[in-house]
Amino acid sequence: MTKTQCILIIVDPHADQHPAVDRGMLLAEQLGMRVDLFVCDYSAQLVSGSFFDSDKFKKAKVSFLHDNKQFLDELAGPYLDQGIDVTTKVAWDRPLYEGIIRQALHSDARFVIKDTHYHSALSRMLFANTDWQLIRSCPSPLWLVQPERKFTRPVILAAVDPLHEHDKPASLDIRLMSEAFEIGDALDGEVHIVHAFNPYRDPDDPDQIENKHAEALTALADKLQLPAERTHMHAGNPADLLPQLSTDIGADLVIMGSIARSRMENAIIGSTAENVLDRLGCDVLVLKPKGFISPVTFKTVPKGAIFAD
Repeated sequence: MTKTQCILIIVDPHADQHPAVDRGMLLAEQLGMRVDLFVCDYSAQLVSGSFFDSDKFKKAKVSFLHDNKQFLDELAGPYLDQGIDVTTKVAWDRPLYEGIIRQALHSDARFVIKDTHYHSALSRMLFANTDWQLIRSCPSPLWLVQPERKFTRPVILAAVDPLHEHDKPASLDIRLMSEAFEIGDALDGEVHIVHAFNPYRDPDDPDQIENKHAEALTALADKLQLPAERTHMHAGNPADLLPQLSTDIGADLVIMGSIARSRMENAIIGSTAENVLDRLGCDVLVLKPKGFISPVTFKTVPKGAIFAD
């Protein structure tokens, strides 16, 4: 692990608490990474209030960015004193998820860490909230932080698919386990794996299907040297099983993959990560398959956007 790797922590300048900052700084300290604290913000009021006066607008925008930068510098101060390599960055950009992805690409982020919160039924129906958009489009590993978790000796649950029934490539399971053990080793955590399977794939012989999945999961667990008590297999929908199992074992972090789908599939189905996000009481780390290309690129910066280090 080298310090050239960056953890990009997304900060909400309007929030009172910043659990993502606490989590990201803990990881940076234990993994030996540098940190970019990042505020991406935009004010429609400034735009509308100075529509006919471009000079007034430019001055207001610079002041707006300066205030956010000053806020971040104050937030970073105690961590700099601890010896963590912290840089503060601000951007005038929208929509928020695109601004975050552009900065992640610019920083070559090893992790993107962001606070999460409950999403209303309306936002879930419209797929309009930032977290879901990031799950779909962020190329970097996306860590969504739940507040009020100390994260001391964390229990880590990785959702694997050894037979790749859910279209997950084998390489994605390797990435999941690599992340799980790297984080677990750094934080003195405990790694579990879970596999949910469809028992109705062969309704004429359900026992054969279960045995096939059990053999594949056991082979993976043996390869990883995981004891049986930390290896879990259940029949059913992962979106239903993961929240219950994470509660049962006291998971602090669930690691899962997010598979690139067509726009129509996303609109109708969504992914397991999206479906369980509001049902998990712990952090979630979402990984993309190798070679994933985000539809958002750094070249798609909107006209008038400003990035300031």
